[in-house]
Amino acid sequence: MASEYRCILFTWRDVREALVVYQRKRGQAVPIRTPDEFKIDTETLNSELIFAGGGPRPERYRFDRATLSAAMILACKDKGIRLPLKSTKQVYLLEKRLALVVHIAGQDAPEFLALELAKR
Repeated sequence: MASEYRCILFTWRDVREALVVYQRKRGQAVPIRTPDEFKIDTETLNSELIFAGGGPRPERYRFDRATLSAAMILACKDKGIRLPLKSTKQVYLLEKRLALVVHIAGQDAPEFLALELAKR
């Protein structure tokens, strides 16, 4: 059986909204308004939402790659994009956009080869 790869590209706005919705569903309040700054580390994919607010210090919300992945998976589920349960799901930065890559392995191809080729 052949392997299948799906690549779902997200806009930066979709990523920010996904993080806010994910945190709210976990019971952690994050402002609904658009953040004043959105940072993402291109190496680790750790991200940060920064809200200036009215105080002397801005509110900062930091997310690691695993949280980012979970938020993007939840966003797909909320939008009706079906993702197979028994598949590998990973987040990558592809051409300056975040992508959720879903790998449905065939019997003879458990490796994540497509991403290695895309990175080069």
